[in-house]
Amino acid sequence: MFSLSKIEGSSCKWAGKCLRCLSPKKSSSSTASKKPTAHKAMIGPPHPVSNISPIVLVPPENETELGKRLRLHHLAMNERNHVFWLAHNLQFEKDKEEFKGRRLKTDDAVLTEGGGLSPDEFATFYKDFLVSKKTSLREYNRVWLNDITLYIWLSLRVHVQKLNPWRR
Repeated sequence: MFSLSKIEGSSCKWAGKCLRCLSPKKSSSSTASKKPTAHKAMIGPPHPVSNISPIVLVPPENETELGKRLRLHHLAMNERNHVFWLAHNLQFEKDKEEFKGRRLKTDDAVLTEGGGLSPDEFATFYKDFLVSKKTSLREYNRVWLNDITLYIWLSLRVHVQKLNPWRR
């Protein structure tokens, strides 16, 4: 059924053990007529402040309306996450610098050997920061939960649609 020479000559480090190596090889005539396809998703490096990676989703040639809705929802979710975390992290850095400046001016500040504030000092700041951002973080979690639920639902519908031969 499978040619051992094809498995041994494979470039896969798991040659003979992975499904790709064990799957039957298609004839070269059927693969020569197909055009190379673009990657489905291209992910860039994370943004330096928001830490969210930009995503480019290439639509397939035969994309359905439901598939397009899923792709656009994915991009919108990624953009919302980027905008939220960019604003949140910028505010965090600004507040941290203000806190650091205020604490270093006081006499009771606990300093490290390098002259910075101790982890206990920053723990106090971080707790206060999270308490002050409680409502915005709760709102973000609510929106994120709605987004991810819709994303899962759309993904499920797209996959069921692909299984149905009479789709569209």
